Amino acid sequence: MDAPLVRGAVEHGLARTRDALRRHDLAAALLVDPVNIRYVSGTSTMPVWTLHVIDRYVLVPAESEPILWEYASAPAELVSPHPHLETRTATSWSVFGSAERAQGRAERFAAEVADVLQERGVRDDRIGVDRLDTYGFLALQAAGLHLEPAQLAIEQARATKGAAEIELIRRSVRACDAAITHLHQAIRPGLTENEAWALFTGRAFALGGEYVEARLLSSGPRTNPWFREAGDRRIESGDLVSFDTDLIGPAGYLADVSRTYLAGDRKPTARQQRLYADAEAFLGEVIGALRPGAAFDEVGGRLSSRLPRAYHPQRYPFIAHGSGLSDEYPAIVFEDHHAGQIEAGMVFSVEAYVGVEGEDEGLKLEEQVLVTDGGVEVLSHAPHDERLSGG
Repeated sequence: MDAPLVRGAVEHGLARTRDALRRHDLAAALLVDPVNIRYVSGTSTMPVWTLHVIDRYVLVPAESEPILWEYASAPAELVSPHPHLETRTATSWSVFGSAERAQGRAERFAAEVADVLQERGVRDDRIGVDRLDTYGFLALQAAGLHLEPAQLAIEQARATKGAAEIELIRRSVRACDAAITHLHQAIRPGLTENEAWALFTGRAFALGGEYVEARLLSSGPRTNPWFREAGDRRIESGDLVSFDTDLIGPAGYLADVSRTYLAGDRKPTARQQRLYADAEAFLGEVIGALRPGAAFDEVGGRLSSRLPRAYHPQRYPFIAHGSGLSDEYPAIVFEDHHAGQIEAGMVFSVEAYVGVEGEDEGLKLEEQVLVTDGGVEVLSHAPHDERLSGG
């Protein structure tokens, strides 16, 4: 891990988080989501585990330095790159490990947080919380804290990347591209979907990837509709093999790229080539529309008519979404748009799933891009299937 880059990302993240808290009239934010903790501290301890067990949390006041309560058994070398971050031992209250003592431990956690807020002079102010279980939430309420949602503020902070974050994202996408290329070269009839997925993840993890958020790989008739995860089906010659990486790469940054490849030595069918051409054309339309200052609703409304009508019943839910430490705000969608506009420094994954309802094939393509004042830079460079695209 490149410590200066991570330090730069943390400094940027803390500054943007404090600005967002002020805009949302929050005196502080208590963060338990491991992605948010990483954003403001540069630290990560068992991130998948702590998605479902609260063993660490961080308090970020808008006007003073943060405090990280770290997992009690975390190694001493897990030190934040932020030089002024105080670290204490977390009180864990999850039922796993606490059983009937969970409520009492949650009350102890709440008392510790309330004491810090009292010391900082903000105990009676609005305190944002991103995600808590019922024990923790009720304990904070019982301690007399004025709790408000913090996730929108934090996601808006995360939406625009600094230079260090952009470089870390580039590194994750490069590792992802290499893993996709490895899979592309190795796909052959007879492999199971699980074996194909293992080729991708094995290479990605060897290059520093941390985990994947899903297992979206399907082949042949399982490609329509989308959102089937890898299984034990054996890939056959002439099958489309579609997958979505959802890779959390080195330093925790997302590489969210999709490809579809043709298995075996058969020539693609006219339908397969048409699907591929329609997906590529839609992605081109999306990338061309991502310009600074464009409103999310205007972009989504205009692009919704660019996807051929035959694909709408099974269209992907997002036209584009932010990509940083995870899938994140903002989302550009076909309808029910949210407020806001595109800014330079936003990183998007642009999505296209094309599959006609009732047919037995569909395919997924997705690119990761950076919006700049000078235009859109495509970050993902994994190979496309030249047989499907026509070269």
